[in-house]
Amino acid sequence: MLTEIDAVCVDFYNTLVFHREGIGRGRALIEYLEAHGFAHAPWEHQVLYDVFDQHDAKYSPHGSPGDRDAYYAYLADRVFERLEIPRSDGDARRHAAGLWRILGPDAFDVFTDVRGTLSALRAHGYPIAIVSNWQRGLRHYCTELRLSDHLNHVVASGDVGMAKPGPGIFLEACARLATRPGRVLHVGDSFAEDYRGGKAAGLQVVLLQTDPGPPPADVPMIRRLAELLPLLGVR
Repeated sequence: MLTEIDAVCVDFYNTLVFHREGIGRGRALIEYLEAHGFAHAPWEHQVLYDVFDQHDAKYSPHGSPGDRDAYYAYLADRVFERLEIPRSDGDARRHAAGLWRILGPDAFDVFTDVRGTLSALRAHGYPIAIVSNWQRGLRHYCTELRLSDHLNHVVASGDVGMAKPGPGIFLEACARLATRPGRVLHVGDSFAEDYRGGKAAGLQVVLLQTDPGPPPADVPMIRRLAELLPLLGVR
């Protein structure tokens, strides 16, 4: 059982949510573009950060249908521009809904035990922060995936300009939680980014390993997020 834990941090992708098609947004986006005959510049993960660089400021899940449609068209235009796609007038607007389904929160599902686990942790008095290498506006994804009510803070690399495994993003989460790192537990699925990064920043860490292989030696590990509850004495 873990002791002297006052707050919990969790990774987002492959810890709380998973890609519905199991291929990731980048590959899904390229397959969509090529299926529609669009030539494009080479893919790199930075594309997502560039495309979503205004997501937190320009988008609201609570906006009117017209406002959201206008944003989807804006985002589609950003995709075409960033990937250097030759296009005709109206292409971005025609493909706005399709690209949003690929890039937006509908591309993800929440693991079945996540909401119940987060709810139990909050009920037991643990404040919770997401710590994720993600683009701007991750808080909007959490709202639309019905996770926000279970969270105190969302700390994304695109918003704070720091990324795992560097210590800064972990320490930023600890500061928002008003808890010193040694009393914060971090849970994530990446050995390099979550386990090593969290440990280096002084947090306690449990690795969430969903594949069937053996874990690295001497690494605390769970297979499902719900397995965290008995480790913290939460019923």
